[in-house]
Amino acid sequence: GRGETASIATFLSRLDQRASFTYLHPQFRGLNWNALWSFSVERTTQNPLFTARLGQGSIQIERILDAAKTKRLQFRYTFQRTALTHLLIQNFIPPEDESVRASMPSVSFVRDTRDKPLDAHKGVFQTVDFSLGPKLFGSSHNVVRLFGQTAYYRQVKPWLVWANSVRLGLVTSFAGSHVPVSQRFFSGGSDSLRGFPLNGAGPQGVATLCTQENDPSTCTALIRVPVGGQQLFILNSEARFPIPLKKGLGGVIFYDRGNVYDRINVRRLFNDYSNTLGFGIRYQTPVGPVRVDIGRNLNPITGLKSTQIFVTLGQSF
Repeated sequence: GRGETASIATFLSRLDQRASFTYLHPQFRGLNWNALWSFSVERTTQNPLFTARLGQGSIQIERILDAAKTKRLQFRYTFQRTALTHLLIQNFIPPEDESVRASMPSVSFVRDTRDKPLDAHKGVFQTVDFSLGPKLFGSSHNVVRLFGQTAYYRQVKPWLVWANSVRLGLVTSFAGSHVPVSQRFFSGGSDSLRGFPLNGAGPQGVATLCTQENDPSTCTALIRVPVGGQQLFILNSEARFPIPLKKGLGGVIFYDRGNVYDRINVRRLFNDYSNTLGFGIRYQTPVGPVRVDIGRNLNPITGLKSTQIFVTLGQSF
């Protein structure tokens, strides 16, 4: 047969409900391209400040470019709808961003020579993605977006792995439009800048917190919230080594730097540069390493803790 695969998945909890469907065709129309169709819907209240309803549909065709299967070329079309309701914060989300459509064709190139994708010791992982979302295709805003990443792994000693990652993202609008919140870059957390809480890096805004929707009398507190940015630049470096106290136990010393920036600007790239030093523990399991990281932000933001602790699964990059 042709090895086609279809899958349906659901996730139900009090705070998050998701459903998705994917269909993979390994030889699309008998050519050397595989095709992937994907559809998903989600309602989430994990952030207590709003309710988000998300819908997405995409079709992707991909071709392997070399015999070693390390290089791939992808063409994709994605339509996404984001709607925010029950907002308990004011002066944060513009009314025109509460319901946003993104209709974006994109092209991606991927190169992956890692020995173990979940816990690489050598090789590289590189990807670059270019997306265009004009109103002509059904988007609510005119947006163009570029994201690139390079991760490099080297086994310096039999017991020491040096891992590095560079990420650059740029997004801008055109034809009199603006970049909606849902298309901006957010960073901070266990997989990016570990001196910030989840999505806490970059430009900060002041918003009014309410306890009841559409009731100004309950709006009393002022809070700082990340507003995202049009430019992202992140550098990560890690030294990974075993800890001889127990089989499968390892340690990490890491240095994360970079930030999210409100607009594309070389001067701001250096003026708002952040630095995080930290260490972590890894314990190997059949599904990948369990990870505990402690990061100390050397350029803390007022109102945010300069020391962050993360517990998760898998390496940071």
